[in-house]
Amino acid sequence: MNTLNLQATAVVSRNSIAFVAQVFALYEMRRPLVTVASEAQAANLSGITVDRCITPPEQSGWFDAQHALIHDDLPAQVTYTSGTEGQPKGILLTYANLADAAERIIEQMQMTAEIREYVGVPATFSFGLGRYRAISAVGGRAYMPPRGFDPLEIARMLAAGEINALSAVPTLLRILLASPQVIGEAGKHLRWMEIGSQHMTAEEKRRIRELFPNALIVQHYGLTEASRSTFLQISGASMDSLASVGRPVGRTEVQLSADNRIRIRGPHVAKSRIDGDGLHDLRDAEGWLQTNDLGHMSDGYLFFDGRADDLINCGGLKVVPDLLEVRIRSRLEPGTQIAVAKVPDAQRGDGVLVAAQTDASGTARVREASVAALREIGLEAGSSLHIMSVDAIPVTGTGKVQRSILAAQFASQQSTISNDGNVSAGEVNDVLSLFRHEFPGQTVRPEDTFASLGGDSLHYIQFSLAFEQRFGQLPNSWEQLSATELQRHVGVSEKSIWRRLESVTLGRAFFMICIVALHTNAFIYSSNWGAAYFLVLLAGYSVARWQLPEIIRTGSVRTLLGTVRYVAIPAVIMVAVMQVLTRRFEIMPLLLISNFLDPHTLKGFLFYFIEFYIQLLLLAALLFSFAFVRDAFRVRPMLSAVALFVAVVAIDRTIESFWNTDYNYHRVPWHYAWPFALGMVLAAANDMRTRALAMALSIGSVLVVWGLTSAAFYVAVGCAIVLFVRAFVVPAPAKVIVAEVAAASMFIYLSHYQVIVIVGKVFGEHKPWLELILAVGVGIFLTRFYAWSERRLLRLKS
Repeated sequence: MNTLNLQATAVVSRNSIAFVAQVFALYEMRRPLVTVASEAQAANLSGITVDRCITPPEQSGWFDAQHALIHDDLPAQVTYTSGTEGQPKGILLTYANLADAAERIIEQMQMTAEIREYVGVPATFSFGLGRYRAISAVGGRAYMPPRGFDPLEIARMLAAGEINALSAVPTLLRILLASPQVIGEAGKHLRWMEIGSQHMTAEEKRRIRELFPNALIVQHYGLTEASRSTFLQISGASMDSLASVGRPVGRTEVQLSADNRIRIRGPHVAKSRIDGDGLHDLRDAEGWLQTNDLGHMSDGYLFFDGRADDLINCGGLKVVPDLLEVRIRSRLEPGTQIAVAKVPDAQRGDGVLVAAQTDASGTARVREASVAALREIGLEAGSSLHIMSVDAIPVTGTGKVQRSILAAQFASQQSTISNDGNVSAGEVNDVLSLFRHEFPGQTVRPEDTFASLGGDSLHYIQFSLAFEQRFGQLPNSWEQLSATELQRHVGVSEKSIWRRLESVTLGRAFFMICIVALHTNAFIYSSNWGAAYFLVLLAGYSVARWQLPEIIRTGSVRTLLGTVRYVAIPAVIMVAVMQVLTRRFEIMPLLLISNFLDPHTLKGFLFYFIEFYIQLLLLAALLFSFAFVRDAFRVRPMLSAVALFVAVVAIDRTIESFWNTDYNYHRVPWHYAWPFALGMVLAAANDMRTRALAMALSIGSVLVVWGLTSAAFYVAVGCAIVLFVRAFVVPAPAKVIVAEVAAASMFIYLSHYQVIVIVGKVFGEHKPWLELILAVGVGIFLTRFYAWSERRLLRLKS
């Protein structure tokens, strides 16, 4: 051990061109550097004396500065992986280490000054910074994307000839494999690619090779201490060798220990790690670095067989459980018992499980501490982070945490956890049980949100009513908060009679009453109608605001299909009941497609609005099942929504040119697609510029459809309120009444004609206002009765 204290300059890690330039500037000065997460960390490093801390500004775009490789056997940089017992440690790399790794990747990829690379890996990772180092050394250009890895941007730049190389980790490449059509023919323009060392199957490598048929594709295996130890030229490898991580080149050597652990030797291997006690040798007397990775050799190729320890590889970032525990504990109350383990994660390879010996209420604090600790080491785990409450942390006789047992407990919990959808209203005693009560038949966990559970506009109203009746005022944007996070808001705000009534809820209730009033002749809100169009607009708004973010995140349209099911089942039941009672049997209404027929040829009650509403949702589900559409809405939501609006208008005009639907009063989905798409435009407008654009589009649309009429006025004012008045502050009883009407809008529509008929038969004449009031009341009753019946059925099934 060497007790020499290292003198270095700290640079705050930031994925920025300025960060890369600063690192190279320090290299040229032969000034050792240490990358840190923040200035606060720089002030508390062990084993290093920091002369100053540099915080680079944000900057993206092209990096084209040329820097020759430096071969001096002098300290170049310290990369901190994490800390032990509160004392962080780091890997000390020399210029010679860095140069050897760069020279070998340059040689393996046959890189030239013609390279123009899209660096899909942050420069704060050793892999990413290594790409800038190699590209700079050959006189090429490196592009740092402003929004991170963006498949649409990659495809565009490839097609335009702006880039001809790509570097990425397997997690990111799996995004491309999931939607190969995004790259399409542009893939033929790629000449070079390097893939990081995260595990990748042979089949995935083969598909990447097909996606980029003309590229020289190289995958490396290595660690921070020994970067790029082996290389596999995927572009020319046989199927047998594709499963490997390649072979060593140059002066690098790889062998296996007696217990099949991978050992590495070569000029790229770091000599030391550093902590408060100074420098510690990483290599043995013969220069070998012993890793904790298992492997086997075949025909000179190294095959990676997993980790000998519990190392977590989450999206390419390696996390040591023991060290993460230290960081988490430092943010919790003294004595809090936690343990970290790895669990499978389909997207990132490994997920992070944090088990806590605490009750359900304590898991919220553990989650907050875990998120902060992971963020400190550069990992935004998102849905890959799981918090599990346990009675006791399993340990061996020597006190070592049995992480495999924790992982098994989590897997068992995931497979057997029941939603407890049979929670009755009387059993609701916290936010989690309320979620389970309001989402019967679904698995609900503490980390779930209203959005992740597939909540739509009707459920939004019902849930907000149920929450505020029990726990008080909801916070802003509550639909994005988990059950655990919402629980923390309970009892925080002062009790008040005032409530926030969202404009979309008010609009739904108002226009539903307008429709029923028109049909009962209680009052005529407009001789030109328009209410149905606005309700369809709110449907599109609902999809874009509450469901689309989850669809984009998961790639699944199950939330939309859930809404279809929620609407279709009661509609079919109502149609069937009315056909039995009237003895008028027809198949098309039962299939919910009678809206395509001439209404004068049908005998029974017509629910055309429900029919084309469901058809619009199905078309939306089909649209968002395409990855390139989801990507477009993720990257440019406003532009995509406007483009969709223009497209559906064009489709409507095209279809109507050869299929005139005057015969059924245009009760077809493509005719009502424009307000649906306009609703999505309104939801995407999030600043004054986009709101003004959405308002202009709204006014133009209503004037084209209705001209200067009362219908145009109603719809335009409704759009303005949704855009510019997010909510009104009203007395709590007023919100309850309006929200009950809005939540019951579907059942009000399904039952109001029957109410009109019954009142007419009972009194021998129509009673418009009585019919209106009774229709609303019956709709509210049926809404609550259906929800009760659904929960009752699930209780019986369970």
